Amino acid sequence: MEKRVFHNLRMILLSSEESFSLDLGVSSGFADFSVSIRLNEKDYIVIDSDEERAAFLQAALHHPFQLKDTWLTESEQRSYLDIILHSPKEQVEAFLTEKDHGRAHGSISNMVRITCGREQATLRSGHWFER
Repeated sequence: MEKRVFHNLRMILLSSEESFSLDLGVSSGFADFSVSIRLNEKDYIVIDSDEERAAFLQAALHHPFQLKDTWLTESEQRSYLDIILHSPKEQVEAFLTEKDHGRAHGSISNMVRITCGREQATLRSGHWFER
């Protein structure tokens, strides 16, 4: 099994001949735990090669997995993967901004600020990718 550790993102990207997955470290209050997300090969390649999209994915997934009430179904996980990893930049920015301004209350942009050293006000205004 191959393994790539993203220390600053608290993620581990795993691959074997049969499968691909992402282990995401989640902190919620005093509890720290891991969530395993199934990937396809296309997802794996983008996460492995595009650290910016990997950071966006980690930030967007971290918030809903903090509480059982907001836990993402496999279908919702697939939607996050498809949009953040494979959609045009404008669609990714619209998705992240909508989530960040909604139930996440700024936690997605704050996570990207922490992990990538980005200016949160720029992210909150809808400009996620470095141009």
